[in-house]
Amino acid sequence: MYAGQVGGSYLHNRGSTSSGTALGQHQYSGGGGVGRFGMGMNEGERVVASPVNFENEPPLLEELGVNFGHITQKTLAVLIPTKTLDHQIMADTDMAGPLCFCLLLGFCLLLTGKIHFGYIYGFGLIGCLGMYTILNLMSENASIDFYRTMSILGYCLLPLVSLAALHIFISLKGVFGFILAAVTILWCTIAATRFIEATLDMRHQRYLVAYPLMLFYSCFALITVF
Repeated sequence: MYAGQVGGSYLHNRGSTSSGTALGQHQYSGGGGVGRFGMGMNEGERVVASPVNFENEPPLLEELGVNFGHITQKTLAVLIPTKTLDHQIMADTDMAGPLCFCLLLGFCLLLTGKIHFGYIYGFGLIGCLGMYTILNLMSENASIDFYRTMSILGYCLLPLVSLAALHIFISLKGVFGFILAAVTILWCTIAATRFIEATLDMRHQRYLVAYPLMLFYSCFALITVF
């Protein structure tokens, strides 16, 4: 009899425990109830991970500001001085092209036995800072930022890159080399003056703008020839 009472109470408690567990599970899975850890849940609420659509993502180079179409058109505008300039392209402060041209100039000089990377970046930064100051002081209608100044001067460095590439095969220390360097400086100056004239509407001041630009590109011609 004692054993029966113990067994009966054991079975009763076990049944109560099982019922409580089932009730708790029912409350957890039901709507509007309180979960096992006391967290409120709304009916029908589920966490669904939204899929990532990589097709609508812009290209990485576009996010970095590298536009090959603008680079090509600016390069052609430097190589062809009579080409019409697009104001939308001139408003793009692209730095990929100038950095490539500076590295290419340093590499061409390296092939001639000249390690002038420090001179290139030193003359470039100081010259761009000086031209940025001069242009903002001279301009009456608009202003130009430092990055756009670096972009314009860097793109117009391309003829000097060609001069440095030619110097790999022939010596420029002579009359022919001096004449070719002078033509290259004039080419760079005209191209940069056109770019600045189109950007800041400084047609009546283009000769005043051309003089410091000629001095700027003369520094690069000197380290190329000598």
